[in-house]
Amino acid sequence: MILGILGLGITGLVFQEIRFSKAYSRLITSLPLAQGALKTVFYLREKDATPTYDTWDELSKEEKVSLCANNSYRYFFVDKNGSKDNPEIIDESSLINLNLASVEVLARLPGMDEDLAEAIITSNLRPFSTINEVLLVEGITKEIFLQFKDLVTVYGLGKVNINTVSKPVLVALGLDAEVADLLIRFRRENKITPLDTEPITDPPVTPTYGISNLGGLLNDLRKYDDLGLRQEQDLLMLLPVFEVKSEYSRFNVITTPGGQEGMHYSIIIHPPTKKVLSWTEY
Repeated sequence: MILGILGLGITGLVFQEIRFSKAYSRLITSLPLAQGALKTVFYLREKDATPTYDTWDELSKEEKVSLCANNSYRYFFVDKNGSKDNPEIIDESSLINLNLASVEVLARLPGMDEDLAEAIITSNLRPFSTINEVLLVEGITKEIFLQFKDLVTVYGLGKVNINTVSKPVLVALGLDAEVADLLIRFRRENKITPLDTEPITDPPVTPTYGISNLGGLLNDLRKYDDLGLRQEQDLLMLLPVFEVKSEYSRFNVITTPGGQEGMHYSIIIHPPTKKVLSWTEY
């Protein structure tokens, strides 16, 4: 009996060691795979065939890279938590910057009001280094934070990519829901004509849809659908906030070491300087 009990105990320890060894092996193998994905993304952003703009179609592709010994990784800018028919782009440049937004914009975020927005603006913690720090602002509860956390960032200069921005962000910026819907519908259906200045690629760049410049946007929208005078004025006031290129990007990596799913990573980068601003593994 004693030997049997000892045997069971030793067996349990052995199994724990095996599980630990597998988990450790999964971790140390996943990291270089994620680093490989990071280098791939930096390279692709540097060799971007359309360097003057980034559209939803351009950033919504998922890529898989297979390596030797059954190792591989997948990376994507599409939010896998979104619905299948309406996925969302993980794009830091389509979010509202907590460190630069006005009281009016912050007050229009879900769960917020003017008092809470004022508390954020006047907080000694501002500028925030992460969005989670806003939880330390008096009055900002976890329940409130969860309502707007996916709409804000702490990176960038306050510019918002009009090709990837979501409807809730457009509304928070000051557009009414009707114009926000119109803008999103327009960018999905507006075929971009390649510019003469864009490099010739082989194979040619696949035709894409979106907004490649902001200069003629208002006139294009007038031709596309009816706009009221107040709606046109609101859009004109916001044009300086918009851009068509994402300076900051957040993408996900799923590693597969040895044919088994490994660690997941969420990485925020600044492609022009090849800087990694945030690296989260889970």
